[in-house]
Amino acid sequence: MKERAVIATVLSILCLAAGGGWAFAQMEGPRQSDRPMRGFMRDQVRPADRFLATFDLNHDGKVARDEMNKAEAARFAAASRGSGAVTEEQFAAVNSTQFQQHSAQLFRRLDWNGDGKLSLDEYAGPQRVRFEMFDRDGKGTESCSPVQHASFKAGSAGRRSSSFGRARFCAENDLNRDGTITHAEFDSTMAKRFSELARGAKTVTAAQYTADARAHYRDIGSQIFRRLDANQDHKLSLAEFSSSDQKTFVRLDRNRDGVVTRDELSAPRFGGAHTQSALKG
Repeated sequence: MKERAVIATVLSILCLAAGGGWAFAQMEGPRQSDRPMRGFMRDQVRPADRFLATFDLNHDGKVARDEMNKAEAARFAAASRGSGAVTEEQFAAVNSTQFQQHSAQLFRRLDWNGDGKLSLDEYAGPQRVRFEMFDRDGKGTESCSPVQHASFKAGSAGRRSSSFGRARFCAENDLNRDGTITHAEFDSTMAKRFSELARGAKTVTAAQYTADARAHYRDIGSQIFRRLDANQDHKLSLAEFSSSDQKTFVRLDRNRDGVVTRDELSAPRFGGAHTQSALKG
């Protein structure tokens, strides 16, 4: 499915800032004034906090291997409804309600004037911020050459996330495939996507935005499911369901003592992706 909704861009920015995974903004409290981002970069859930909230069952500030295994088994049982296998539909449903709530909150953040619909300027706001983030020399263009972005300083995980986000951004916006995105190309792409989503109208409704966000969420979930389904039998065993998180645990446990501490979580290498964790809840 073509990623045409602004929700995809917002999530990409949040993933870049967090180092990977579905790092949703916390939308509680008074509306912020830093439009067009309205606090997206500031209010995100930190990956370390999410990891502890998910796996630290005894709340002692660290995660032992046994804790992770118990947490994974419980999540698997809930997702599979005790059947011993998780289908793609079940996998997509695990966090769909929470995702829809966050989508509604993101819509309100983008809706600067609070009229319940998005104009083109509101819709394109996060993408324009994204453009400026990668227009590092201030020329009003973005180079798609990885060499010109090699000095990105955020640790290896940050560099991987940045490279992934830039590659997708370039694929969507470099219309003449000359390796550079101009303002004209960017504006043309955004106007086309907006028109498609608004169905030719001048604004995008909350219902249109939410429906597109839900479709994007299910598309991402389907991609993750296929990657996890190692034997391609169209269902996930407990081992497949938890494989991404288990690999993350191994990466985080730097001293190999079978326990991930807060110090290890705060190390620069953390932030490598837990897309599966966040999707599962």
